[in-house]
Amino acid sequence: MSLARVDAAHWVEHFAGLQAGGLVWFDFLTAVDRGGQLEVVARVADSTQTQSAMVATVVTDAIDSLTGIFPGAAWHERETMEMFGLAFTGLVDARPLLLGSLSGPPPLRKGSSA
Repeated sequence: MSLARVDAAHWVEHFAGLQAGGLVWFDFLTAVDRGGQLEVVARVADSTQTQSAMVATVVTDAIDSLTGIFPGAAWHERETMEMFGLAFTGLVDARPLLLGSLSGPPPLRKGSSA
């Protein structure tokens, strides 16, 4: 499986195309702190897990939520928001999952603040 890199402005559009092509199972999303910007990586697969796509984009503070096309992305986006301080535009339920509060710097960001 190769990694496709897309512009953040086309993030949701790209995943909508993957879903239309049969990749309907959303199973992974995380971020990597690249110092001043975040690389967001997500994976989708077909229902038999024989075909999949890994997609990445670079963002600085916010990205559109994938929950409109993949409701299962909500948990992954909430965790990534909490751990990296990344906002997901359109994410309806933004409650913290692990820390109980979003106060203080995100624990997986380099440096002292997001």
